[in-house]
Amino acid sequence: MAEEPLRTTTFTLTRTDALAYEQVAGHMSPLGVLALLLWLGLCGAAAWLIPADWAGPALGWSFSILASILIAIGYVLVLIGIAVRQWWRAGVRLPRPVEITLTEWQNRLHAAGTGFPAEIKFTDIRESILLRDNLFLVTDNGVLILPRRAFPEDGVIEALADRIAGRPAPQPVDAGAAPA
Repeated sequence: MAEEPLRTTTFTLTRTDALAYEQVAGHMSPLGVLALLLWLGLCGAAAWLIPADWAGPALGWSFSILASILIAIGYVLVLIGIAVRQWWRAGVRLPRPVEITLTEWQNRLHAAGTGFPAEIKFTDIRESILLRDNLFLVTDNGVLILPRRAFPEDGVIEALADRIAGRPAPQPVDAGAAPA
């Protein structure tokens, strides 16, 4: 007897889905943290370049506020740069919408139309990240993005994430049964 798939789903991945992954996956390296601190220090030090008649006495109340404003402006510029980088990387990851057909088996997934390896065994998945709107499956060959909208039934994407993680599916509770 041939094994039957548990579910077959067809959905369209968009740049929004790729952007959601880029936002989750974007971790700052220790060198990046150091660069951020140096940049913010440089922004704060720029307060020393402003004439005393504008900034008030050095290390006074108005000077401190000015230095804080310059640091805040520097931080906002960094956040804008990070957002632009994530948007750009999402466009590289998914330049146009792609239709994907996902077939679920008991111990693997088959994804057609992704450019990703078609057969993905659960044991090959290094990390699964379940968010409110997406499930990201990270392997050595890349990431498979599964949007929640592809699974209209409640709890399906959570059950898939649990199966991938090797956790048993929760047993349904009979509301009419008396506690033991």
